Amino acid sequence: MTDPLPTLERLPRGALTLFRIVALIRIGVYGAVAFGVALSLSLAGVEHWPFLVPCAVVLGLSVLTAWYPQRAHERWGWALREHDLVISHGVLLRQVVSIPAGRIQHVDVHQGPIERSLGLARLQVFTAAGSGADGEIPGLTRETADALRERLVRRESDDVV
Repeated sequence: MTDPLPTLERLPRGALTLFRIVALIRIGVYGAVAFGVALSLSLAGVEHWPFLVPCAVVLGLSVLTAWYPQRAHERWGWALREHDLVISHGVLLRQVVSIPAGRIQHVDVHQGPIERSLGLARLQVFTAAGSGADGEIPGLTRETADALRERLVRRESDDVV
């Protein structure tokens, strides 16, 4: 019988840098949208107080950016067990996903420009049931992602025969 809650592998330290960069990009995008809305309201003749809204949005996002990436990094984990892949994550809402090895259709490794510059990759696991990735592990080292992909693909081909 397998352990119901296995010891999880943790993401490398570089994943925390990735999470922080993504959070900073979000601040920039959301802050720009908030300032755009405030500027539109101001040009439409609404009082000057709408400029307090984007300031509050940017301040709130700044606090979240300092807190959230660290917590997200601490909560991400994965374990490759005999019959499944377990992925656990979530800061406010904890999610534990178990993907049975026999259901895995294919496994992809992706690198965006930020991930590539940090030497990281994102592993995506697809099953027949879903229209998108059924499991995803961001922030793995490229070597770990490739090795995990090979182990999952090898396991998949062993189950077919």
